[in-house]
Amino acid sequence: MEASPPAERGPDVTAIGVLGPVRAVRDGTPVDLGAPRQRAVLARLVAGGGHVVSVDRLVDDLWAGDPPPRARAALQVYVSNLRRVLEPHRRARTPARVLVTVAPGYALRLPTAHVDAWRFEAALRSATPDATSGPVAALAVLDGALACWGAGDPYAEFGGEPWADREGERLTELRATAVEQRVGLLLELDRPHEVVRDLDPHVREHPLRERAAMLLAVALYRLGRQADALDVLRSVRATLAEQLGIDPSRALRTLETDLLRQSPRLEPAVPGPPVHATPGPLPGAAVPGPPPAATGPDPHQVWGRTAELARLRAAADRAARSGLGICWLGGEAGAGKSTLVRQIAGALADAGWRTAVGVCPPVEGAPPAWAWREVVAATRRFLPSGETEHRGLRPLPDPDGPQDARGGYDEFHLRRAWTAHLSRLSGHGPLLLVVEDVHHADGATLRVLRHLAAALTGSPVLVVVTYRPDEVTDDVVAARAALAGVPAVEITLGGLDAEAVTALLRRHGVHDSAVLRTVRERSAGNPLFAIELAGLVAAEGPAAALDGVPAGLGHLLARRLARLPPDARTVLRHAAVCGVEVDVDFLLAVDGGPEEPVLAGLEAGVAAGLLVEPAPGRVRFAHTLMRDVLYHGLPLLRRTRLHARVLAVLREQRRDDVAASGRHALAALIPSTATDAVVDRTVDERPVRRQPTTATPDCDSPNSQPANSLRRPARAEVPVGHSVAPR
Repeated sequence: MEASPPAERGPDVTAIGVLGPVRAVRDGTPVDLGAPRQRAVLARLVAGGGHVVSVDRLVDDLWAGDPPPRARAALQVYVSNLRRVLEPHRRARTPARVLVTVAPGYALRLPTAHVDAWRFEAALRSATPDATSGPVAALAVLDGALACWGAGDPYAEFGGEPWADREGERLTELRATAVEQRVGLLLELDRPHEVVRDLDPHVREHPLRERAAMLLAVALYRLGRQADALDVLRSVRATLAEQLGIDPSRALRTLETDLLRQSPRLEPAVPGPPVHATPGPLPGAAVPGPPPAATGPDPHQVWGRTAELARLRAAADRAARSGLGICWLGGEAGAGKSTLVRQIAGALADAGWRTAVGVCPPVEGAPPAWAWREVVAATRRFLPSGETEHRGLRPLPDPDGPQDARGGYDEFHLRRAWTAHLSRLSGHGPLLLVVEDVHHADGATLRVLRHLAAALTGSPVLVVVTYRPDEVTDDVVAARAALAGVPAVEITLGGLDAEAVTALLRRHGVHDSAVLRTVRERSAGNPLFAIELAGLVAAEGPAAALDGVPAGLGHLLARRLARLPPDARTVLRHAAVCGVEVDVDFLLAVDGGPEEPVLAGLEAGVAAGLLVEPAPGRVRFAHTLMRDVLYHGLPLLRRTRLHARVLAVLREQRRDDVAASGRHALAALIPSTATDAVVDRTVDERPVRRQPTTATPDCDSPNSQPANSLRRPARAEVPVGHSVAPR
């Protein structure tokens, strides 16, 4: 968390490497990254790919799920130390520009070219003939991508740490994909000798990679070695059956048939690799045609989510044409994830899509993979008349029923049965499979997701996974890493715009312009928050819009606060007394203690998504409701004393802010100071001599007549729904 910054010079040129030993270089000079756990912070942020990594995730990963009591404080120290070595010329209190704080955690902000792993992935994505000037240029790009790899494995020094192993495996998988993409280009350029030379050891090292075997088989066939080509494919078939108990893909089976028939389709140049890093079909692979045209959803039914609906529809169209895709749909509680899913399901139904939904239960004790059980059960009605369901589905295995030799349900055979069932259904039309609340998912649910993604690669299936970003588990992170090669789209729902919130509130009976404005500000565009506040207004009247907190939302927000360190919660309570938005220097003056604990507390709030930084040196509560929960959670005695401290700082620094002074004086339950605030305003506006005021004993009561009489002039200075805190 940074206070008000002066101007500074630009950031140093920093390069970071993780494809081998973790290292950093600034202006050509190696940087000392410090102790192993501090180095791990930087490496973990690199693994985040420039995206935000939450504080909870960093703490869990750095301490392997068993953090000490002061883990968050230690993390802040590591971040501070890394900022010093990565940006040594950054002035005090100026915002970091490399390792930045972004709710709900931290992110690394460097150009893609400055991080070897990012540079490798970017080159892999762009190394296609369509994206370059042809296969020769694409081949050069891939050669450069593979040259990014140094000696050793990715994140090798953190071997054994689950996060490092997952990311290392993902990058190693992408490297194998790059090798295959490169030889695919060689084959397109009719250079089969080089393909056999480079790919034969790769196929031996990765006997389960069908794409590699298919490329090698085509190259051997073009060299006149038809028998060797068939042997390669038969070897893959046998390995898949022996190790995994599955049959090869439709693409491999089709290629095998083409080889036996010496199909002319094998003679022309092999089509170039797909745009995504995921291997695409070779000659002979069947690809579903485009879906029939459909009418788009009515944007008025989704309250401002038109762009998100369009992205979901585009993902569905791609899945129908090219095979399975995944959409990761994130958003805080109440953001409207389920509503959006229902809307896209209705729109896709017009195009022949069928939808099945499963929900991950938030409680323990549910059967394994419960969400997928719901999905598969819902799809049974999609079977064409006269067809019988897969024998493995009659009945769905019950954890209380027969068990396998290990004492648990037979997950492996269950996954195979579900895959066969869904694959069969997708042959009759595209499927939309929805798994809700995956942040609650058990390991079995995520394993099924990974299995289906691998087995249904060529099927017209779109899987939509909804989750809350600040509650994802290690298992979810691992599943996403394992699915990195699957075509995917990520959508994060923010707050609705003012027009959409207004339309939503009017539908729920709120029409007064002042109340509409207040509810818009307090809800920050969260649809659930807005609807709950509308219900509160209907039940208790318009005044409830100002500071009322519906009970359900209060519990939800309090749970988010409980995840912060105690010191950070104290700082946020002080900020809540100051107002919805506060100047950091002003808050430091109110606190009166050392600077570092206050800045650390604010930074924890920003990292948790409870605060935002609208400008350097300022913080604002992401939701006014969050500020209200903190404020009303303070005991009255503590709250009044804090208001008195705010008032004292206002008098020292901002005597002209009479409205704020009067409000804080009244909240401090000090009628004499409130009188002073009102008289100060009178003196400013009228050139008359101020008369001394005398407080009577009755004024000591907040409900006394003098005190009540003071509330009117002070509040008259403040528009309804606006903060009177220092701005």
